Amino acid sequence: MTTRQKLILFLIACDPGIRDIYKMVKIYDRADFPSRMDENLDPLLEQGLIYVSKDFDNGTPFVYEITEKGKMYLDQNFNDREVIEYVRNMQNPDLLLQITQTYLNRKNGL
Repeated sequence: MTTRQKLILFLIACDPGIRDIYKMVKIYDRADFPSRMDENLDPLLEQGLIYVSKDFDNGTPFVYEITEKGKMYLDQNFNDREVIEYVRNMQNPDLLLQITQTYLNRKNGL
């Protein structure tokens, strides 16, 4: 799994997180255009780490949720430093870095 996919999985898992496709595209495109969300969400769906919890009227996925398997994957494979360094190397990391750091601080009880 790529670091980008781990970041997406982590942010879907957070509360309230970044779960709907509008927010994802807006935030990831701003940080690193193009965000290529389908290239990153499809593997997470295929591996059973996330699922679609809400669709648009036309059946297109709108909101994603993490599965228990996804939570276990994050527990075993998520590295805070790796993800922060990855975000820092994006084209325009400020907003995504701030969001990610906030959720990491919550996760780590800071």
